[in-house]
Amino acid sequence: MDLREQEYVVALAKHQSITRAAEELYISQPTLSIFLNRLEERMGVPLFDRVGKRLVPTCAGELYVRSAREMLAIQNEFRGELNDMIKGSAGRLRLGLHLRRSRYLLPKVLTAFERSYPQVEVTVTETSSRDMEQQLLDGDLDLILTNRFFQRDKLDVIPIYNDRLVMAIPPEHPACAQARDLPGHRYPWLDLKLLADERFILQAPEQSVRIFTDAAFSYAGIKPRRCFIIENMDTAVQMAAEGYGAAFNYESYVRYFDYEKPVRFFLVGFADFTVPISVAFRKGGYLPEFIQAFIRLLETHFN
Repeated sequence: MDLREQEYVVALAKHQSITRAAEELYISQPTLSIFLNRLEERMGVPLFDRVGKRLVPTCAGELYVRSAREMLAIQNEFRGELNDMIKGSAGRLRLGLHLRRSRYLLPKVLTAFERSYPQVEVTVTETSSRDMEQQLLDGDLDLILTNRFFQRDKLDVIPIYNDRLVMAIPPEHPACAQARDLPGHRYPWLDLKLLADERFILQAPEQSVRIFTDAAFSYAGIKPRRCFIIENMDTAVQMAAEGYGAAFNYESYVRYFDYEKPVRFFLVGFADFTVPISVAFRKGGYLPEFIQAFIRLLETHFN
């Protein structure tokens, strides 16, 4: 099964540039340009409009790309099943996950995976939940690890572990003395009402941690009066360590937090509230044995 033509067009649509698409495909720019011209001549309709240096799909191009992605998805499933049938130890895994999560996940998991499946090529895309989900549905990724879904009805989802929202403040903050230890929890719980007049270091509204932070504020019955917005969660906690305000993060992230000044972490809001982290793949899609093994490694790593 050779779908090189479809791979070329999908790459052109993805990058909207012959140069960048050629780099991804490991072919020369002239070769790709000649391919596109001949394909459009053969089809009798332009697939892309040339807008400056950009290639923008025409209506016919959008139809082609949509069909090509479905064909490539079928090809990937075929290759996975064929690999399993032959020996079950070779193939390709294209993984999507958040940039911050890759720091503590990839070094151990990928190293362990490679020991068992040295012939499986793994590529990683670090991006937002929405973007990785769309790439999954477009057939550009095989598996994603995320805490948010936007088109769940199109996905098969496997829960991996439950994360928790935590707040960071300096150890000398007066509120620390009023925290309560809770059985079965790593961090003590603190009532957000005690910090109602503080500056809160928050993430952008579209970030998942901000959604859960807003839920914690709602549970506590307060509305932040002073806010500082920054997307980088690690930087936010460092700012909290310096006494600039109270910051928020995930429990799984802060286990790897490293900064010259210490902070204390507390559960906030509803103490038993959890953020489910799951892997997902296209609904009804075939998972080769090596991808199933990768998922088992994720479960072992987190649990």
